[in-house]
Amino acid sequence: MERRGLVSSIFVISILSLSLILHGCANRINIRNTLDKKATLQVNAYWDPIADSSLNLANYSPKHAALLNNLSPVHPSQEYEADAFTVFFPEGSVSVGDLWELDAKEIIPFLRQFHPGATAEMHSNPGGRTTLPLFNFTLTLSKVGLESEGAYACLRALSPSYAEIVFRIHADFLLDRDAGAYFTPAQFTGRLILNRNTGTIREFWLYLPPRNSNVDFFAFGGADMLFVPRMEFIGRNANNKNDIVWETVITEAEVKTTLKKAFYKSAQIERFPIEEIVAEAQAKNRPIHVLLTWGVFDDESC
Repeated sequence: MERRGLVSSIFVISILSLSLILHGCANRINIRNTLDKKATLQVNAYWDPIADSSLNLANYSPKHAALLNNLSPVHPSQEYEADAFTVFFPEGSVSVGDLWELDAKEIIPFLRQFHPGATAEMHSNPGGRTTLPLFNFTLTLSKVGLESEGAYACLRALSPSYAEIVFRIHADFLLDRDAGAYFTPAQFTGRLILNRNTGTIREFWLYLPPRNSNVDFFAFGGADMLFVPRMEFIGRNANNKNDIVWETVITEAEVKTTLKKAFYKSAQIERFPIEEIVAEAQAKNRPIHVLLTWGVFDDESC
């Protein structure tokens, strides 16, 4: 009797475990396999003139003006095969909230719709090692990069018919090699909505967040911070206008924080209001160690 009860209990536990596993699998999706690679999407590019700058470097000389005052998309409209968008999709199955790394170099062909000088290698993030002669020794120094290279994506929302991917990309635009001229947006962010039923891209949107200042500019040994009101790609499927009701979703703020933490280790540090820190220090009779950094950066400026 006891043995039967034990066997029954094990059977029930096994059924429950299997149900949990199946439930977890049901919430995962392989988006890459859903895409209809024969479909196409027309993408329009927009690039506004500079609206503001800290040092007005764009007008410092005719050479500076020639680099910046006539920037516009090299291809205002371009058609992409759906297969090109697989770069934004994860390799395997994912759940809402999952994060994955993208190959930034494979995204560069999109950014070259803006300018042929688009590159995934950030000129201000050298990293690597260097050697320094020191008396009779050679000192090897590691140069720490700025954690600014790369691209990441996150599955933000899912319904039986649609999936939404949100991504963040860091890239440079080499305007002129001889002048050492680089146009460096703070970041590109965007979203891709996939119609799971048809395998087509419902919407593709990539943009530079319109915050002053949102671009660094380097040329002829000088630097400036610029404000570009609009720099974006927009691609929409005109035949797909159905309303979307998400079943599983995380907020825009949550996905923004998730992507920021992927780039910056400092963003992973838990923060508290100063009042709470002071109160806790007084209660525990402990000192407060204060680290002052240059400036304050928010989600749009870094």
